[in-house]
Amino acid sequence: MQLRRILTLALLPAALILGGLAHAQVPKDRGAVKLVVGFPAGGSADVLARILAEKLKDELGVPVVVDNRAGAGGQIAADYVKGLPGDGLTILLGTTHMMVMAPLTTKTVRYQAARDFKPVARIASFYESVAVPFSSPANSVAQWLELARKDPNHASYGVPAPGSLPQFIGYQLGSVSKTALLSVPYRGAAPVTQDLVGGQLAAGVLPIADMVQYHGTRVKILAVNGSRRANQLPNVPTLKELGYTQFDELEWTGLFVPVSTPRATVLQLQAATAKVIGIREVHDALQKMGTEADYAPGEVLEKRIADDIALWGPVVKASGFSAE
Repeated sequence: MQLRRILTLALLPAALILGGLAHAQVPKDRGAVKLVVGFPAGGSADVLARILAEKLKDELGVPVVVDNRAGAGGQIAADYVKGLPGDGLTILLGTTHMMVMAPLTTKTVRYQAARDFKPVARIASFYESVAVPFSSPANSVAQWLELARKDPNHASYGVPAPGSLPQFIGYQLGSVSKTALLSVPYRGAAPVTQDLVGGQLAAGVLPIADMVQYHGTRVKILAVNGSRRANQLPNVPTLKELGYTQFDELEWTGLFVPVSTPRATVLQLQAATAKVIGIREVHDALQKMGTEADYAPGEVLEKRIADDIALWGPVVKASGFSAE
């Protein structure tokens, strides 16, 4: 049912858009389209980009290559793309962290999503998990929070990066439950996972993609964010189900181009992206990564960014977070 919905949403804009693209073709005589990724080769963002690139080349009629420009949580890649010509030959793989959280938490960010980019489409969304080691006496979020209130040793939670959304999910959870939780920022989800599996952390808030394989054996996933349960974890409740209504929205990944890109070119890229996300093979590949195909056109993503900034901006401010 979910795949049918994705196919319907993906094919509809493609059908509506194709008629108006005669004057907006991505150049076919100037080399490959670059899909710029702000994270290292081999990581989940890179894998996602390569899945997309393989299919986009067929839709656009030109080669599409992945260009990894890792560093600063994706800021280096965003800075690079924002200054390029808007000719359709460079596309940025952007994330919630790059477009929402980094501008909210880092004073050195030199770009703004609304000012410097045009969104092409949202392509996927992913869940965050609240997890504890399998040896933990907590079998629910309520039990973990109760342990944390009684013993500060249970109050720390690992997150993949300082200023990341998981850090503020934990902060907000502590705030609404009146529990003094302490974030422990790492450099990436892998070391958080390692310490959580090894029992060196009391808890962690991180993407389910890093946790699913250990659930029930090395860790216990107590809850996920989002308005409905994750397909990969049908028996794990959402925070919303547990009475915490502040965590409906998932993190997302989308495609962006420089703000100077003509609308017709954006629509051509959007139509191609819609077709690619509607392919069952792509849907299944994303599912295996712990990510869900979740196509939406650029205007929907633009509103999502504005809503995310409005939602998390006050939380970041209330937390007193400073990256400097």
